[in-house]
Amino acid sequence: MSDRMNINRIIERTRSDSLKDIPAVLVPVWQIKIRERFGITVDREIAEYIVLAVHENGTWKRQRAVRKIEKLLVDRGNDMPEARKMANHILEMVLGTAQR
Repeated sequence: MSDRMNINRIIERTRSDSLKDIPAVLVPVWQIKIRERFGITVDREIAEYIVLAVHENGTWKRQRAVRKIEKLLVDRGNDMPEARKMANHILEMVLGTAQR
């Protein structure tokens, strides 16, 4: 039984390492960084997904961030193909520079 509890604790510890553990100051820092490097201004919601994609491991985080940013852009009145292109372009710029 103690082995099972250890496994559950390991899983719980792994799952708790998410965006909420990333310092909140990173979102405005990334907003400034993106504005200075690329000349585009992103709002806090989009910046949160960028921080998630940059600081979390795994390719599915990038895919999730693209979908979430795409949804935000569509909700703001952009067409779906244009929103998808913009979301991919934003993350490609940011992730390309973050990994260098």
